[in-house]
Amino acid sequence: MKNGDNNVITNQTTNNQVSTVQPATPQVAPAQPVPVQPAAPVAQQPKPVQPAAPQVAPAQPAPVQPATPVAQQPVPAQPAIQVETPPSIQIPQEPKSNNNTTKNNNDDSYQALSGVSIIDNNQDMGYTAQPEDIKEPTPTVDEEEFEEKPKKKFNLSLILLIVLLVLVGYILYSSTIHKKQIQQLNFNCTPVTSYKEEKELDVDSTLVQSLYKKVATSIREDVAQPEWNDNMKLYLAYRQILDSDKYDTNCNMFDEASMEPYTCEVSTTFIPKGFKQEVLILEWKKLFGEDTPITLTNIKLENSCVGGYQYIKEREEFVQGYCAQPTATSYKVTKKLTKAVTYRNTIILTEEVKYHGNEKMELPESLKSGNYFYTFRLDMNYNYVLVSKVYEDKYK
Repeated sequence: MKNGDNNVITNQTTNNQVSTVQPATPQVAPAQPVPVQPAAPVAQQPKPVQPAAPQVAPAQPAPVQPATPVAQQPVPAQPAIQVETPPSIQIPQEPKSNNNTTKNNNDDSYQALSGVSIIDNNQDMGYTAQPEDIKEPTPTVDEEEFEEKPKKKFNLSLILLIVLLVLVGYILYSSTIHKKQIQQLNFNCTPVTSYKEEKELDVDSTLVQSLYKKVATSIREDVAQPEWNDNMKLYLAYRQILDSDKYDTNCNMFDEASMEPYTCEVSTTFIPKGFKQEVLILEWKKLFGEDTPITLTNIKLENSCVGGYQYIKEREEFVQGYCAQPTATSYKVTKKLTKAVTYRNTIILTEEVKYHGNEKMELPESLKSGNYFYTFRLDMNYNYVLVSKVYEDKYK
């Protein structure tokens, strides 16, 4: 029999039979797989597989039969013993050979030493990777993305700042507009039902006469202060103070230099009167409205002896001064309330004024004859407050 035929029969037996191996003894713990050197081809019949330990019986090879066309009866394979490979042992995969017709004894010896059973040459051997062979994916940092992050944060902060500024500006603007709307509503609205069309009122009615009495002035007052200004408005508020709100006081801290021609010296013939600033503020609000600003200062009309109360801030008090030369005038005036009408929440009084001079003195230009219109408005406190005084020339 030829050696080539023996090799073919040996290969067929190896493919149909599973080699049974036992795990290596505890003393053998190979750290690295033993390299397998291919054996030189031999002409003699291959030797049987040597057992890894005395306890394991080597597999009996099938009898060699001459190569004939008749298929040989297959030998039943014994169940393979699977041995778990420790994690620290790396078993490289045996490279597949293109020549499936030969198998050397060195391969069988390697199987016994490694403790792994090879089921089929055409199948891949089981492989357990060593911990050092398993490489964790190394996180990479994208430099461009890293550089763009601060820019994005800066742009976002800038946008938020702009939005915040716009929001604050809008709130301030809305607040201002809202205040103006409230003032306009307070000016136009009324807590009571009023006439939608203009209606004429009785000039002798209590309401009309009480309003006219607040603003009507004498010839001495017109000569002393002919213009309508804050000084005259403060004087009109002072006129509303009742005598019961005044009391005897002293001249402490009275400044005569700022109140010429007034002086203040307590004597048997003169005891100054006084009143608190809160009293004047209250009358101001009742006459001109809650929201009308007031400036506390001395109450006197120009350089005349009309008025004559000095405001002493440290005392929060108005103190009366003494005028030795009362102002006299030779002018005369005729005043008459001719008409009173109401429309919605307003009342308009029409006063006809005619100034008269004498042969020796002509009328000053500040004294103007004609019609004066006083407009009152009903506020939310149910008070008719003075809004304006308008002059119209009747004798053009």
